[in-house]
Amino acid sequence: MAPRDEYVKANLIPSWQGNVMMRFTFFSLTMPNTKTSFCTKQSVMEYLEIFMAVTVKGEKTREHILKASRKIFIKQGFHNTSVSEIISATGVKKGNLYYHFASKEDLGLAVLEDAKEEFFHFLNKSLSGTDPVAKIINSCQAIFNEQKKNNFVDGCLFGNTALEMTDSNPEFASVIQEVFDRWTNKLEILLLEASESKLLNSRISEKLMAKTVVATVEGAIMMSRVSKREKDLFDFLAAIKNLLDH
Repeated sequence: MAPRDEYVKANLIPSWQGNVMMRFTFFSLTMPNTKTSFCTKQSVMEYLEIFMAVTVKGEKTREHILKASRKIFIKQGFHNTSVSEIISATGVKKGNLYYHFASKEDLGLAVLEDAKEEFFHFLNKSLSGTDPVAKIINSCQAIFNEQKKNNFVDGCLFGNTALEMTDSNPEFASVIQEVFDRWTNKLEILLLEASESKLLNSRISEKLMAKTVVATVEGAIMMSRVSKREKDLFDFLAAIKNLLDH
């Protein structure tokens, strides 16, 4: 093996797997740029371009696998989805799938984590309004509108997975619990603001009220998924408004 190839194998490939930018930048600035150098600044930058291109492509592939897998998991459930169905849905080769995810369970957890971050991005945008109570109602309305837009099929990935997996898989349960806890905490903060501003007058605690809103939203999604009726969603929205006296 040529000296430069040995150097690349020993230093540059591990750098790409770790902190690629820091290592490449250091060597590109410190190595002498001469013909006799075993690894010139130019050659380091060439390898940097190659590895960064591979990294970007890999991230795009991983993101594609996550999105395609989410669609099939939410329709069929985790247990009812085979690896061959995931490969078919994603269009990637088996080796490529296992390059990004060590197992089907690893993929399932990554799908939940990805969906979690996407949900809270959506929730933060939907928490809009002139006062804290209006923000909560508008967020519920936005969630119900998404369910209506999806023709009342599929439901909520977190609710579906909670029913299927939480008794048998503590790691899945932990991610879903985090979703419900973060959601509840966001609503509780708004309800505390509402109480301080005299916009809320309730005999139950803000935390219990926040939990009730989350449970009502999840229950409404599940019931509308069965009935396919818009009324089942928006009856619950009216109930939430009544709970918040708004």
